[in-house]
Amino acid sequence: MTRRFGAAVALDALSLEVGAGEFVALLGGSGSGKSTLLRLVAGFDRPDAGRILLEGQDITALPPQARDVAMMFQSYALFPHMDVAANIAYGLRRAGMGARDISARVAELVALLRLEARERRRPSQLSGGQQQRVALARALARRPALVLLDEPLAALDAGLRERTGLELRALQRRTGASFVMVTHDQAEALALADRVALLE
Repeated sequence: MTRRFGAAVALDALSLEVGAGEFVALLGGSGSGKSTLLRLVAGFDRPDAGRILLEGQDITALPPQARDVAMMFQSYALFPHMDVAANIAYGLRRAGMGARDISARVAELVALLRLEARERRRPSQLSGGQQQRVALARALARRPALVLLDEPLAALDAGLRERTGLELRALQRRTGASFVMVTHDQAEALALADRVALLE
């Protein structure tokens, strides 16, 4: 896959394969193309050349909502006017899921990510680690085959970052989804990922 921005080449004939249930870390400095790659796979941008295949299907031309892919942004991008339950349920409502099924799935994710007794709180009433778990719950809500994480631990302090990283890895194993995580932290990449891809 190739992506150019004017004369600048962000990705130059990059090839990457992620196995089912695999945790891959994209490691590299600023400007190496890590976040560009995630945006391309998520469907928020289009490559200048190349294809994106998911479970054997070409999804290059599909809009983000039609891909079996979820993305968790570095800023978490939670809706400030919605409580925890509504943030988690957002994608399920957009997909047309029934109210009873949404309630059951939200309850399942609240328990999985240890957010009990916080369902009615807004993002501003949560700690950074709790906001991170809400964003992850929202990403996992539709049971995507692939979860993209753009520096998900960057906003956390060192102690919370290490603990949350281990929780993230354990959660990935439990769900069986493939995870692709962008980071510039080598220790984090080596501690969490099955495989590390280095972008220069």
